Amino acid sequence: MRRPALSLCLLLAASAALGDPPAGSVVNAVGLPRAPEFTLESTTGRTRHLRDYLGRVVIILYEDRDSNQQNNPLKESLAARARSEDLTRDVSLVAVANLSSYDFWPARGYARDAVVDIARQMGYEIMIDWSGAMSTAYRFRPGSSHVMVLARDGRVLFRHVGAMSTRTRGEFFELLAQAARAPR
Repeated sequence: MRRPALSLCLLLAASAALGDPPAGSVVNAVGLPRAPEFTLESTTGRTRHLRDYLGRVVIILYEDRDSNQQNNPLKESLAARARSEDLTRDVSLVAVANLSSYDFWPARGYARDAVVDIARQMGYEIMIDWSGAMSTAYRFRPGSSHVMVLARDGRVLFRHVGAMSTRTRGEFFELLAQAARAPR
């Protein structure tokens, strides 16, 4: 096990409690407080809350129009693993589109339709943050893709800002596997 990487993760975990880590950094934030509650509209028309996912490991993928391509390799890997492994019993993907810059007529309807189309193509539901409230509560930075992993009880286990490197994706999947194997 790489001790310098662990030390860096622990150092960044402390800073994550105060706000976003530097872009491109990995935070193993075990022991931090639980993620804030959210209430978001879904592309299926339902209202979703963080509490709906408690008891499951949660991957939050939060993106806006300027960052929705940054983590395409991660999204492709997640889709491939979902097909080859049964992750659906223990892991929930909460994909969130920040559409706060489109929250006016007529742009709102066009933006929602575009996200619904993407959700259909990808085969999963996407939540919509119309007001930017989740971005504010989670201290997400505009123009950056944000990836988080939450433990079954809502604690933040992992937080990443920006495009993930191949190595970081490997670390992400290792942590995700550990979290999914953890007792309920």
